[in-house]
Amino acid sequence: MDVQPGRCWCCEKILPEDTAPCDRCPMAVYCCTQCRDRDNVRHSAMECEMFGEKKCSSCSTLGKTRMCSACNSAWYCNADCQRRDFPAHKKTCREILASIKQISSNLSRLKRHGYDDFPEYFGNTMAVDFLQLENNEWSGKSVGKKQLGRDYHVLSAGCGDLCNTVLTAASLPNKYQGKLHVTLNDLDLFVMARNVLFLFMLVRFAETEDIASSLTTIWYSLHISKREYDLIKTSLAELIRMSARQLHDATKGLVSVLDEELGYLRQVWKGWQSLECRRDNRAAINLAQQRKDMFENSDQAIKGSRSKYLACLNANDRKQMEKWFEHGLFLPCEANQRDIPFDNPTLTAIEASKFTAQFGSPQLQPSVLLHDYDLFVYRYLMSPRKTPFAVWDCLRVKEHTSGSHSSWMVMYHKYVTNLMQKFKSFIHEGRLLIRVSLTSCLDFPRHHQSLQMPNYDRIFTSNLADYICFAKLLQIFKPLLKSSNSYSVVVTEIMYFYLNVPDAYPGKTLPEPQRRKLVLDCIQDFPALTPAQIQNKIFDYHNTTSHFLRYLRAEIMAGGFDIPALQDVPSFESVKKCQGMQMRDFQKELNKFVPFQHRWNVRSLTSPPPGCRAVEWLLPKE
Repeated sequence: MDVQPGRCWCCEKILPEDTAPCDRCPMAVYCCTQCRDRDNVRHSAMECEMFGEKKCSSCSTLGKTRMCSACNSAWYCNADCQRRDFPAHKKTCREILASIKQISSNLSRLKRHGYDDFPEYFGNTMAVDFLQLENNEWSGKSVGKKQLGRDYHVLSAGCGDLCNTVLTAASLPNKYQGKLHVTLNDLDLFVMARNVLFLFMLVRFAETEDIASSLTTIWYSLHISKREYDLIKTSLAELIRMSARQLHDATKGLVSVLDEELGYLRQVWKGWQSLECRRDNRAAINLAQQRKDMFENSDQAIKGSRSKYLACLNANDRKQMEKWFEHGLFLPCEANQRDIPFDNPTLTAIEASKFTAQFGSPQLQPSVLLHDYDLFVYRYLMSPRKTPFAVWDCLRVKEHTSGSHSSWMVMYHKYVTNLMQKFKSFIHEGRLLIRVSLTSCLDFPRHHQSLQMPNYDRIFTSNLADYICFAKLLQIFKPLLKSSNSYSVVVTEIMYFYLNVPDAYPGKTLPEPQRRKLVLDCIQDFPALTPAQIQNKIFDYHNTTSHFLRYLRAEIMAGGFDIPALQDVPSFESVKKCQGMQMRDFQKELNKFVPFQHRWNVRSLTSPPPGCRAVEWLLPKE
């Protein structure tokens, strides 16, 4: 379900004229029968169960059925079959409804608040192309001059780093002639300070040789060269002195930000500017030691997740990743850590938890930085869980990076550099306009109205749904969608639904017969697996769609953020119409922007979070 249109569902090569479609569901298409057979076990357990014909829970006839609207876990040919099966089914049905109520009262997001110490300098999900025009506005039709030249407006709420914006601009078809307007909205002023710094550098040093490669290094590498450090130092010195108008002019209209918000970013830039980064200086910040200490002092869950990740790689990839975890470099060629002379100041931040309580706020407020500035210490604050390899899909990296490479690091660096080069060209043409917003997403509509900003063709909300209920997000963002575009969409993602539905996780809570079947299915495809590798790979064989339906219904039932809780469990049909929108039903069709879920086994290096799910919401058709 994460395969690009026109690609084989197994090897992901472009489909030939003669294909081998799945004979049990209408979705999967393969380039040959060998690929179809190779994917048979996994696909039968996953997408075939979702999109294929179901067995009637009463008479076992395979064919067109309707789902039990109460529990979403049984299917029937007709009302007669449902009535006949009710005495046997009612116990399970009622248990599922009771479990939805329990999930609703125990939702982890209701207990989660505060500000994470780790800025999303590397992003937390795989980069996505915001527009994907050829699968949406341009699909199935000839594209006229008006469509080729029209502008698109995107809101990225909880945006994190620039990966989505870079990928979108770099992926636009060559014949597209319009402009892309992106609003980057995030409360994390450290991430936003870094984003604006990078955008400024792309314009300021546009004529500098290899600026795209240098920025790729600065984006991800623990240590950087003198040349790259000088680029940062020069940029910080200039940015600190600028007003919002001067920044807008210096970036040739690329970056727009309010003066008040620029003041908050300025404090971050001053913090980076104050750091001693020359590694041979005794007063240096010593990021390598800080990074080592952070991992050694992290909890067992973080250490365990890294061990599991490494265990699932093949021997060569594991050796490379162990080396990367050791040195943290991201360079265009192999180099010794000792030979890279500067620490990267833009990988530091303030430990939010050390001072948010002091100022009596559960969230980091940008204005805090304007007071008692000397109290704050900038430290290496990249989460031990994060790697650059999780942001960019390893399948796309291999596909678009030609030639042989000495390591994944070098291949990834080349791939991102190529994207950055296209991104820089798009900026140089004056076709990218970015509005930076540090306001809370809850308050964004007021900000949007006061600045008289246009409505959006796309609204991406990252994983804000882990913290803010779906109903509230849709209430906030529905009025901001461009109603004249039938492809306008709000995309919501959640990374932690497993935390709320225990039996969705194929671990200790799963009944042993089910777990044994998952393991046997997995071993059938991967006979040489070790027990540690099986733990992660079985996710691709465990269909958790019914569990996610329970989560969705419980989530809407729970309310929150001034959305009242419901007394009764909402039906899935009512959930699909939440806040007057229309959910794209992931049981009947594929998402068009972000896959409902990613396959893990084909991209173990990227290692997408197995609990991540994406739901797309459209304006209802008149």
